[in-house]
Amino acid sequence: MKNIKNELLKRFEFDQKFSGKDAVMSKKIYCENTVWLKSLIAKIGWPSQELVGITGEQSAWLITQHSLDIRFQEKCLGLINVLPLTKERKEYIAYLTDSILVKKERKQIYGTQFFNGEPFPIEDEINLDKRREESGLSSFIAYKKQM
Repeated sequence: MKNIKNELLKRFEFDQKFSGKDAVMSKKIYCENTVWLKSLIAKIGWPSQELVGITGEQSAWLITQHSLDIRFQEKCLGLINVLPLTKERKEYIAYLTDSILVKKERKQIYGTQFFNGEPFPIEDEINLDKRREESGLSSFIAYKKQM
């Protein structure tokens, strides 16, 4: 599993190198990473921290988060949802859920997705911070300041 973890970390670093800087290159990397991760998941299931460590799973989540394939994102969300909830997985679930909802042009639940510094529409904003807290996320105001 060490080779898988190393490949996940390499792909994570490459993703981050171009993300938000070069749209064409980012899209190419996102697609290549999605194809690779689909193949890995078909062989071993979700690359959980139990298999590839915390940073390995985080890298798998980021690849999933950046994937342009909504069906793949939904599949991965389902795989993550059946694993024991860790602090990290709660956050992965929140971000991935919002990403999927925004791509489907629905209101996000956790307020994690932004465009040009503004959040995409949010469902039930009154209870947003409660949902964020339950998922291990900071308050929306604190989060928005980071954006």
